[in-house]
Formats: sequence, structure tokens, C-alpha cells
Amino acid sequence: MQNEISFTTVIQMSSKESKVEITGFLARHYDILVDIFSLGSYPIFIRRVIQKMNIQPGDHILDLGCGTGRNSCLMAKYLAPEGMILGLDIGAEMIQQFQKKCRRFSNVHVQNKRIDEPLQWQQLFDKVFISFVFHGFPDDKKAIIIDNAKRALRPGGSLFILDHNEYDIDQKNFLFRWMFKKFECRLALDYLKVDWKKQLSAWGFHQFEEHLFYRKLIRLLKANLKDEVNK
Repeated sequence: MQNEISFTTVIQMSSKESKVEITGFLARHYDILVDIFSLGSYPIFIRRVIQKMNIQPGDHILDLGCGTGRNSCLMAKYLAPEGMILGLDIGAEMIQQFQKKCRRFSNVHVQNKRIDEPLQWQQLFDKVFISFVFHGFPDDKKAIIIDNAKRALRPGGSLFILDHNEYDIDQKNFLFRWMFKKFECRLALDYLKVDWKKQLSAWGFHQFEEHLFYRKLIRLLKANLKDEVNK
């Protein structure tokens, strides 16, 4: 249980109501801190997650809130030269790490862009990936992020959300509840209560697939874009 508590509560530590924008010491040492607080389990975990994405050699992937580039670099290993990854983030420290980590991949790029404001890409990507970021935005911003994903995806493309699973936090033990509320943003508590398959269906997605990790506390949710949405 200890690694579950540490992983789910510390992975997005920052400040203010929403804790998706990480700066300073946490940003500069983000990957190391995640490994420490997950008791060394994160590298194996994230590789398993990316394996579940069924990345094809020619895929074009949009990584929303890409952070240090760790995930993008792992996804890039599945791509051929004609494939590509574009990561978006707003943190200068994160972008610097992304550029350093992924510099060996000529088809992996990063841009300083907010993902909760309208983006310009239209039907250019086969997959959109968002990892431990989505829960930290208010509802109106979540809708914008999903709209960005819809417009960026080609017909039938797939959205992957790696984040908290849906569960009743009141059913967890006292230590877990205390740690979650201490280190996670308030918006994460609301996120746990939403039926995201139902919500994503209303937003134009279907054919859901999920993979659960860390005793079902973390979920990779795949949702395919309905073919008619981007026609």
C-alpha cells in the first residue's frame, strides 16, 4: 500500500488549486522524485502503459502536457522514421528536460503551448496521450482539452488518458485519504467521481478500453474517436 499512496499523491505535487503546472525544484527533479516516491516502480509501470497503446511505426502522436519527455522518448522507440511525436507543455524547465532527453530522436518535437486553450492542429494525429494532467483542470478547461484532442485526431484515432481511476475515496483507509487530500489538488477529488466513459461518449468518443494499475488506483483509458466526428 505504501507505494500506492506515494505514487498517487506525490506525482502531481505543486501549488494552488490545480497542481498541473510544476516549477522550481519539483520540475528540475521530477523524474527522480517520481521514481523515489513510487519506490522504483514507475519505470516498469510506464513501460507497461505504453505497451498497451499498441503504437504503430507510422503513428503520429500528440503528447498533451508532455513534461520532461520521458513518456515521449519511450513511445518514440516504437516508431519508424515516418512516425512522429509532438509534445506540448508550458514549463520552461520541463521543456528543457524534454529537449535533452529526446534529442536523439529526430522525429520527436516539443512546443511551448497551453493544452487548455484552443490548438490549431486538425486531423494530423493517430493518437493523443495525456498523462496525470487531465484531473488537475476545472471542467470548462477539460472540455477544451478534449475538443483539442478531437480536432487533432484523424477519424477513428485514439485518445489515451493515464490518470486516477474512478473510486470512492471514502472507502480507502485513513492514511490514504489523508495523503491524497494533503498532496493532490482539490479538483482530483471531483475527478474520481465522474463516469469518464459516459462523459467521453457525450464528447464524441466510443469503443472504450481500460487497463488498471496499482491495485486499480491508476487507469489507462483508451477512447476511439467516432468516425463521423471529424468528417
